[in-house]
Amino acid sequence: MNDIPEFEDALASFRQFLAQCGHSTDIVWVFRDDVWKRSVTEVFVRIPSQRKNSVLAKKVFNEGREKGLVDVHAVAIVDRAIAATVWFPRTEADEIQSWNRAMKLTISEPLLRAKTFGSFRWWLISFLSGFRYYQAHDFTIGTRRWAAA
Repeated sequence: MNDIPEFEDALASFRQFLAQCGHSTDIVWVFRDDVWKRSVTEVFVRIPSQRKNSVLAKKVFNEGREKGLVDVHAVAIVDRAIAATVWFPRTEADEIQSWNRAMKLTISEPLLRAKTFGSFRWWLISFLSGFRYYQAHDFTIGTRRWAAA
């Protein structure tokens, strides 16, 4: 039996969790391609197509639900919304010690207000070595390619 609720119910629980913590319940789905955590006090976010990212977020959630492990995570504050992502340990290398079953609802601590960028400026940022390093080495947020696989 799977104790993890369906995506829509999990989303309602996540919104309730955000509200209880004093945050907006509006959600913008992001993946690693849309985020650059420059430091512990600074994060940049590109606001991607929500139609595409919503479909991917639901897909990832359902795969994690099937496996019995899924994390819905608030990454940053963007405008009047929360940039959030969905992740689960797809391979043994991704597994986290002592987390073997359940849904987690989590919030980055601290939950930073992100500086947002449009597509053209984000494309320019993608040439910076710090951005490329972050994209290659942060595995706490999946990429769109990972989500689509």
